[in-house]
Amino acid sequence: MTMTGQGNFKTDGAAASFWQCAGRRLDLTRPLIMGILNATPDSFSDGGEHFEFSRARDWGEKLLEDGADILDIGGESTRPGSQRVPTVEELRRVLALVEYFAGRGALVSVDTSSPEVMREALQAGAAILNDVRAFEAPGALETAAGSEAGLVIMHGARKAGLMPQAAVDHDETPVVDRVERYLLSRQQALMDKGAARERICWDPGFGFGKSVEENFALLAASARLARSGQPLMAAISRKSSLGAVTGIAEPAQRATASVAGAVIALERGARIVRVHDVRQTREARDVWMAVQRAARDRGEAIGAL
Repeated sequence: MTMTGQGNFKTDGAAASFWQCAGRRLDLTRPLIMGILNATPDSFSDGGEHFEFSRARDWGEKLLEDGADILDIGGESTRPGSQRVPTVEELRRVLALVEYFAGRGALVSVDTSSPEVMREALQAGAAILNDVRAFEAPGALETAAGSEAGLVIMHGARKAGLMPQAAVDHDETPVVDRVERYLLSRQQALMDKGAARERICWDPGFGFGKSVEENFALLAASARLARSGQPLMAAISRKSSLGAVTGIAEPAQRATASVAGAVIALERGARIVRVHDVRQTREARDVWMAVQRAARDRGEAIGAL
């Protein structure tokens, strides 16, 4: 793969071994678990459970105790049909949590598309900006690139109805090609504004504006996306496509399917998994890592890269 402009580079086809986030070089040879902390009343799986500060704080503490390497704090739901949250309300929901967890040394990500929320969260100690709209909102690209934070770009917000209808992408090329092309274009946009390549993480957007079949095609193609050389995040947890193949209607009951999806993603090169069920995912990751070590000791090929 070759990119142009400031981002001239070629990759050797290997998965990323580190991710640069606000002065921290995160080692990805041990895949990272990003625990989801939704401070919202209407998220698809746990909306309202952690809406008040004290409950959100306690849940974040539990996620860290269970083994989360990163806390991803969000104050706006991105479930289908959700409404945009006024900036002042989004700030009220997330800022105190960012300050609290960053203050105790946790690695904090903020799930937002608002440039103002990004700026305030960075001031409060956030090290990662996770934007489902891939920094397409006016001013978001400049804010993200001008920071030192790790940056997560996601595909799918257009077709998922999270952007104006006029912006919807009607490209009907195969989903993996479409996702890869979009992520490359957003990465180049960030790099053209001065963001270092090492700060940029890819999220294929499992569950956002895609059919069940397309979602699993993307999961199966994780190795191809990981060969970009960018850190690859799998955000599969409790998504409706898991319910479609397991018959489990209630998102909170999809922990087993979510863990299975996370391990499959790791086997194919994902190095960050964004999950609700941290303890179960950590246990599965640790078993997977033990198998990888055993395979290396025997001189066997491991993974799908």
